Amino acid sequence: MRISLLITIFITLNTYCQNVDNFTVLKSGGKVPQEFNTLSSEKVKEEYKTVSKKDKRIDQLSAKRFILESNYFIDQLLSNGAILYNEDLSQFVSKVADELLENDKELRNNLRFYVIKSPTVNAFATDRGTIFITIGLLAQIENEAQLAYVLSHEIIHYKNKHARTGFVENQRINHSSGKYKRDNWDKALNKSKYAKELELEADVEGLQIFLKSKYSIDEIKTVFDVLQYAHIPIDDIPFDLDFFNDEHFNALANYQKEEIDPIKPIMDEDDDDDYLTHPNINKRRAVMLSELEGESNAGRTEFLYAKDEFFKIQTLARFELSFLFTKQRLYGEAIYNSYILLQSHPNNKFLKTTIAYCLYALAKYKNEGEIHDVITDFDDVQGQSQQVFYLFEEIDKKTLATLAVKYLWDLKLEIKDDSFINTIAEDVLKELLLESGARKLDYKKNFPENLPVASSGLEILDSTNMSKYDKIRKDVENDDDEIKYAFVSLFKNNEFKEMMSKYEKMYVDKVKNGEEEKTKKMSVRKKEKIGRALGIDKVVMVSPNYKKYDLRKEVTEQYVFSERRKEDFISLNEKCAEKAGVQLGMISNTYFESTDKYNDMSLLNDWMDERFGHENIHIYPYCKLYTDELIGKYGTEYFGWTGMYSLRTKKDDWGWVAFSVLYYGIGIPIGIYYALTPENHTFYYTYLVDITNYDFLMVKEDYVKMKDHNDLMKSYIYDSYNQITSKKREKK
Repeated sequence: MRISLLITIFITLNTYCQNVDNFTVLKSGGKVPQEFNTLSSEKVKEEYKTVSKKDKRIDQLSAKRFILESNYFIDQLLSNGAILYNEDLSQFVSKVADELLENDKELRNNLRFYVIKSPTVNAFATDRGTIFITIGLLAQIENEAQLAYVLSHEIIHYKNKHARTGFVENQRINHSSGKYKRDNWDKALNKSKYAKELELEADVEGLQIFLKSKYSIDEIKTVFDVLQYAHIPIDDIPFDLDFFNDEHFNALANYQKEEIDPIKPIMDEDDDDDYLTHPNINKRRAVMLSELEGESNAGRTEFLYAKDEFFKIQTLARFELSFLFTKQRLYGEAIYNSYILLQSHPNNKFLKTTIAYCLYALAKYKNEGEIHDVITDFDDVQGQSQQVFYLFEEIDKKTLATLAVKYLWDLKLEIKDDSFINTIAEDVLKELLLESGARKLDYKKNFPENLPVASSGLEILDSTNMSKYDKIRKDVENDDDEIKYAFVSLFKNNEFKEMMSKYEKMYVDKVKNGEEEKTKKMSVRKKEKIGRALGIDKVVMVSPNYKKYDLRKEVTEQYVFSERRKEDFISLNEKCAEKAGVQLGMISNTYFESTDKYNDMSLLNDWMDERFGHENIHIYPYCKLYTDELIGKYGTEYFGWTGMYSLRTKKDDWGWVAFSVLYYGIGIPIGIYYALTPENHTFYYTYLVDITNYDFLMVKEDYVKMKDHNDLMKSYIYDSYNQITSKKREKK
């Protein structure tokens, strides 16, 4: 996936900062960078001027295609809220860049540094002067000097225009032009070879930038370790299953993995890199050690700024990792990352809440039989974190749901009046009794009297003089021995007892009335009618979108047309909403009037991305933890996403035309006309949600085999808002 971004980081006032004691999701701060609010077409037009007229015609066309596609891609990434700017992390990265380019002010002024909200360990540079560092990289590096070397490498990618030259070279390879005329037999190998040349060039020339600074050259060697073990979490410590146990609950002993798979590097020394874009890490390390031969480390240091500042940045990145993992439904990774951080922050509310949510979500997915959608196969995991993945892959659904209820309700009693914890604590109890197969009577309210209790909290019974049926019943009970005393303390809480009885009764009523199958059929019918006559007066539309594609062309997306047409689409939404009587708020990603709006859009897009990932599973999104506060801000809980796609393709019925020509011997002119005339397809969608919940209130997806035009757009859009505001008729 191509990744690039932008942002200016010279603003030091009005920035967003925080500490981990009251950690919330990281947000951008300060003013919105100018690049975010400049049309992509203007950037492309300006950058076209840099294409040399002395180049061959084919190379000029390739360079212009790169400029077009890369600029629109970068801006799309920026406009979706995937970037952090003017906050602690991006400002720290910028400060390190200042040190590296202290004596090259011109180059420094051409660069902007941003942090991309991704858990992967990586960095990216663009020809536009934007360099991006991932949250994952900032969470893994050990010191400032390691970051400095990574930045030096990326600065060379920008300085030498590697992104564009790499694209142009790949186009030469694709077209077998220039020196590749006789190398058409293995295009992939040629592309890989050239990409590796650029990477080694960035390593070697980046070293020259690095050596001009005061940073320790010893850390150049260690930064390759960071890359070599990027697949391993931020630390490798044993995961103690007793973390989830107490004197009443010891259900996880059977899920202890006897042997943990050892950690191995991403690439071994002899691994083949012939078809990779980056050289074998060991080869890169060897080249750098050769370049460093004879260099002294005297007077150099790992930190030019205060150590505490670096470790604050590292810790913030590590906390953000837990959010990113959970949002992306990587629950094993999120639990282990949070578990590591709890060792040094044992009372942190954010970490405990994150683990609680992961247990809640895992219980839901386990009950649906879809646990492998959200848990990495433990055989694919190395090191101590493997225990976490083994546990949740092997645990039975009743025990997992019991664990989730216990952890969440204990946390609910510890952290008073937290609406998010209260919501999912109630929902997971409902999940336990309605979906996992557990019954209220499976759980004891007290320990039995006059019977010894084992150290695990389980009763010990003498089987002497027990009848056959007593023994059978006892064998059945033994299967649940580990969980039967899980709620002894919770049964002392009236709210827990009442909810337990409420959901048990709900289950019994469903069984008595035979409603389970009926409910499934009703849900199908309800889905078909979703969005009719909602009776809603106010909604906010987020990131309205318009795209035009022509699949007959090499560059399929018609970028400039899409950009212009998007403004028409937004305007029509506003007019149709007003006509239908809907009070419409708009968070457009075309122009951001404030960083506050940018942060809101980012959170809401995260909410929707997560919700789509859950598909048909009824589960509150983790992002609800932060989006509920937007309800008061915008005066509504109803948020929507809408867009239109226009598509041109070749005729898909050419086979029928050819048959007619051959069979009837007629229609050749008609057949040619038919084949050359494109087909037009228009897709329109509107999704409306209540962000306090998880159900879609509207799922409107329309398709017509014709070219879009204003009347067509207007009819679709007005129908959506009419459904939103219309009220159901009361039955007489």
